Amino acid sequence: MSIANLPKGGVNRGIIIPLFIPCPSQCVCQSSEPIVWYCLCGSAMYLSEYGDIFCQNHLKYCSGNFIKNKFFQCDKAKQSNTRYQFKSISQILLSLSQCLSVLEDTIDHQQQRFCQSFLENVCKRWHS
Repeated sequence: MSIANLPKGGVNRGIIIPLFIPCPSQCVCQSSEPIVWYCLCGSAMYLSEYGDIFCQNHLKYCSGNFIKNKFFQCDKAKQSNTRYQFKSISQILLSLSQCLSVLEDTIDHQQQRFCQSFLENVCKRWHS
């Protein structure tokens, strides 16, 4: 499903990008390679400029999560039935920067606005 076709409402607001980031640094895989993340329902996940993570079914039966509260489980972590979270804003920003560096040849004004807004919104919400 393309970003333009995602159901509007709920946590789907503002600018969104596909969730393409590495595992949190404490993950057993120890990988720094960005991966595409999928919801338990099998749909691709997205990240809003407000720091919310959600899939196409967020208005039906899947819920969105603020990135601070989201648990991640890659294939290697699944083997040991463990899940990991980003522990700090700096970890999230480092992961997001890797994602954006992949896109930097195609970065446009909207993605620049996403970065500025994401930083402001996540910093505000992290400590609230």
